[in-house]
Amino acid sequence: MSEPGVPQRFLELAAAAMAPQQLSNEGLRARFGSPEEVRLAAGQVWRACWEETSLLVLVLELATREVRAAPVTIDPPGEDAASLVVDGRRTVFGVETTVWAGLAGPVPTRVLDRVVDSWEPDLVAWAAETAAGGTPSVPAGARQGVAPVSVFDASEDVRAVLEDDLEALRMAPGLPAAEGSAKVVSLGELLKGRLPDLPALGTALELSQPEVMRILRGSTPLAPGQAEEVAKVTGLPVEAVAAAVRPLPPALAAAAEHPRWRQTWRSRAQRLGVSEGDARLTGGYGAFALAARETGGADPDWEGRLRQFLRGEDLAGSGT
Repeated sequence: MSEPGVPQRFLELAAAAMAPQQLSNEGLRARFGSPEEVRLAAGQVWRACWEETSLLVLVLELATREVRAAPVTIDPPGEDAASLVVDGRRTVFGVETTVWAGLAGPVPTRVLDRVVDSWEPDLVAWAAETAAGGTPSVPAGARQGVAPVSVFDASEDVRAVLEDDLEALRMAPGLPAAEGSAKVVSLGELLKGRLPDLPALGTALELSQPEVMRILRGSTPLAPGQAEEVAKVTGLPVEAVAAAVRPLPPALAAAAEHPRWRQTWRSRAQRLGVSEGDARLTGGYGAFALAARETGGADPDWEGRLRQFLRGEDLAGSGT
């Protein structure tokens, strides 16, 4: 399951078994709309992935910037006493599918990649109640899993891999979001009374003076490794430099991490030659800076600001 192609192989296996059209790009678009339009909902089965980790998860409940979800497996087969083995006629996959309710927990929305199925409420309710420690009745068209007979059972290996994969997905870097009313001291404030050597900072960071000034004001994030370079030039502790970037509003972080933006950040990362995480980070701060320049007391439309920032970036890149 840690192999990046395995969940795709699940889909190919299912497609060959029963529903090739429904699991094709055209079929998924017909059922759920374009990836940019999909709305998260309980009962959806998503492909979740980050770097080399990829698996299927059943969404049980929505929360801010994450979902409560349980892993789903098709092949290799596996089960335990807290899982539900669903008949192929009740899912789009067309083969027996196991939802591991005992492994349910938080999964960041930023790792959700594509919705591939939507399960009926009785299956979702069973998984949610079992995850909460209950003993619900088994739905029609499914059976409760059986506990492995020994530690050498193949199901134990499947469970261990799932646990590792879930942990890897939860470690995917998220956007820094403001918590409470804690005040962030900008790098410029830390250097108050000590005139920073802007040319030296610019040289060390390979940035223009306006870009350095934005870092000093805390309105632009530091890329990986830049905190160390700033510390060398300024003499400040690395920890103090890293903490000097103003976190994003929670609503902006939630918007930028929604799976509808996943392909946008991937495309931006490829164009800029950076990681997906860095593309989302700098894009989020770009939208934040855009909103900060505008007046008005209403809460910003963060989805709109993200689109506006990216449109402006594309225009700048085209030379217009």
